[in-house]
Amino acid sequence: MKQYDFDDVNLPKVNPNEDLETISNNYFRPLFTVDKFEIRSETARDKGIDFHIELKKEQSSGDSVYTNFRFAVQLKATETVQANTDGSFSIQIYSSNINYLLNNGMPAFYVFYHQPTLSFYYENVNSFVAELQKKDGEWNKQEKHSLRFSKLLDATVIADIYKETFDNGILLRQLNQFLKFPVAKDNVGGVIIDANNEVYSVAENIAYIDQFGPDLVNGHQFNFIIEIEQRSHPRAEVPPRFNLICGIAYFQRGNMYKAMELLKLAQQKLQSFEPEVQAMLTYTLLNTKFLLGIMSKQDFDKEMLKITDTKNSGSFFAIEKAYNELSSHKVKPSIGIKKFYKTIRDIIKKDQRNAHMRITAYAKILDAEAILLFHDLEINFTYIIRYTKKPLESKVYLEFLKLGKAYLQRMDLLTDFALKNGYFLGVSNLASSKIEWNYKKIFHKHLLSHWNNRSFDLNAPLNQNDIASLVEGCEKLDKIAGSYEMLEHRENMVSCLNTKYEILHFLGNIEEAKLTKERIVNIIEANDFVGLKARHEDMINGRTAHERFIKDYTLRLNGIQDLIDKIGIEIPDDLSEDIYERNEKEPEWTVSDFFEFKFPYQPES
Repeated sequence: MKQYDFDDVNLPKVNPNEDLETISNNYFRPLFTVDKFEIRSETARDKGIDFHIELKKEQSSGDSVYTNFRFAVQLKATETVQANTDGSFSIQIYSSNINYLLNNGMPAFYVFYHQPTLSFYYENVNSFVAELQKKDGEWNKQEKHSLRFSKLLDATVIADIYKETFDNGILLRQLNQFLKFPVAKDNVGGVIIDANNEVYSVAENIAYIDQFGPDLVNGHQFNFIIEIEQRSHPRAEVPPRFNLICGIAYFQRGNMYKAMELLKLAQQKLQSFEPEVQAMLTYTLLNTKFLLGIMSKQDFDKEMLKITDTKNSGSFFAIEKAYNELSSHKVKPSIGIKKFYKTIRDIIKKDQRNAHMRITAYAKILDAEAILLFHDLEINFTYIIRYTKKPLESKVYLEFLKLGKAYLQRMDLLTDFALKNGYFLGVSNLASSKIEWNYKKIFHKHLLSHWNNRSFDLNAPLNQNDIASLVEGCEKLDKIAGSYEMLEHRENMVSCLNTKYEILHFLGNIEEAKLTKERIVNIIEANDFVGLKARHEDMINGRTAHERFIKDYTLRLNGIQDLIDKIGIEIPDDLSEDIYERNEKEPEWTVSDFFEFKFPYQPES
């Protein structure tokens, strides 16, 4: 029987590139164990994603469930690319593909398969974009970019990707649950804007913003406001409320110059607004000028005092005024804090159903109490620190721990209330404050237990549990910074990253602190936050919280010792170890009976 010869048969040709794609896919899939991952190939008209990989999670019952938490993978394969001198491999990536992956809304990775060595390399898309941004802020205008693959994709990396994707999923779940845009039922519900946000006329747009702008601002719909403003040209004179609403929207989205332009136009008709709106307009314009470096911090504070002193300026400014009075040191702290408590009670009583205002007021109380508690800890320690052998077993420290526990319990209650009311910005602020409290508690504990004659022993090793706690705090701050970025509250983002820098500096993690510092500078420069630059430079030049404490407390203690020496009081060197513990002066605390947080109102389910 004659053997069938395929040489003369017209059949589809084998494409070597397709063979390599099949080989890379076949090797890629086994890297992800079926107990934790479900790999789904993208085959229908995909424009840049090869796989969506979903996480599986084992429950306490032993059953595994699908989470719908996913990450995206774009797989590149080649057998011809030569290694660079450092052993990495370079592949050209189109800007359109980078943007496509960024728009995916979930963690995304480029994976490179090198056929000759049967090796997989990877790069996080966000990390790649961060590097591009450092080199050129307008990278998006280039057609393509060189991506150097140098990191091997192994089991450890895959475990890290699982954790990152899971954490990202939890964050997005919280955002989806609590970041809902409230709309005034009696107002906006009757207005029809088509699905594509098409504009019918400039006049209609202006009238829409003038009438329903406050509801849109309350609903954080700043992008929508900006879209309408940009389509409302040409226009003659507009109602001052239109300029105010649009100015606030641009401010919230970081376009400070455009915000200032519109807010100045609104300010020309300042008297047309009710007192609370006047205060809000003036404050936003002042903040814009400060962030742009047009106004100094001293001048900003001076103008803020004028706003808070104005009658009927609103609850927010009444809270700020009460806090400023407490911080002015014009009265004894024990008297000032009681007055502050009373003022907050009166403010809340006037508007008991305003949950966001209640959260803001209670958070301000926590800020004030934290300052007083740490100040009292330092003062109380001045009586024992030069003599005690067991500082962490002293009455002072043990009572501080007890007060701190009660303080944090109230912070957790307030955080829970903020979550239930969908106030995610408040949740982020409180989470950041809790990590800052922990950082200050740890450096006080460490330093106060290592005083040596006339200085702190800065070489004493940190407690390992404290190190782990601070490192975990830094990881949480990264997630909080991410939520601020999603909310586009970049001022808060800078503050959050400042705390991370301070913690890293205290831990002696200089390299990571440097990266955090660069990240802060990039945000400041990208948003023209000139006013924040001085504050940042002050911090990185020896003014972190722990550095200020070391300097100020050393001066205070040595000043006391010098005075004792000058007046001739002698302290024997052979005192028994427990004499000061047994006869320790009763500690004094400005705050011992905390303000009771009440949460009478819960939103309808």
